[in-house]
Amino acid sequence: MDKLVSPGKEGPENMSAKVYADLRMKLIAGDLRPAESLSIRTLAEEYGVSAMPVREALRQLASENALIGAAKKAYRVPDLTPDEAANLFFLRAVLEGAAAEIAAEKIRESDVKVLKRLVKDMDKAWVKRDCSAFLRANYLFHSRVYLLTRNEALQQMIEVLYMRTGPWLAHGIVDLVDADSWLGEHPEIIEALRTRDAAEARRLVEEDARWGMQLYRQLS
Repeated sequence: MDKLVSPGKEGPENMSAKVYADLRMKLIAGDLRPAESLSIRTLAEEYGVSAMPVREALRQLASENALIGAAKKAYRVPDLTPDEAANLFFLRAVLEGAAAEIAAEKIRESDVKVLKRLVKDMDKAWVKRDCSAFLRANYLFHSRVYLLTRNEALQQMIEVLYMRTGPWLAHGIVDLVDADSWLGEHPEIIEALRTRDAAEARRLVEEDARWGMQLYRQLS
């Protein structure tokens, strides 16, 4: 883990924001798994900062239900039941589907190019069976879509759901299914968006997000 700047060079609020952003991406990419513990002292040493910015970052993640305060000096990733995990994927499907429908009306050629590049990144990660790289590219793909809505409230809700489902998506694709199940229908999503077929874009994005819901429904 790369160390952040020293306290003498940057204020604690900025360092807390950087720790938060890094841990947030680790949740999204599944680098942190269900029930994994996070020690304030250990993280402070790894990031090369004091305990205060780490504690503030963890508190913020806990306020978004992405972490649980397990003890005075430790937090952990929630250990959900299969039903609870499935419910989060269901919410993601509904909100992302709505976002895709809006995005289809606003997408530009430059967005299409970025989405195609991210699909290539996902394909490369899939060949290497690199779950973390795959999920990072997958997140960037979907975030590019819902940012097109210019609806900040919708974006924030989806972002939180990505943090909360990330550990479970990684657990699913690494431990529960064959790697061929990773890829989804991202080229088809791009085509629906490019042709401004809002209904098809919504259907495909919902189907993509429902993959996790269906997986954990089978386990409940």
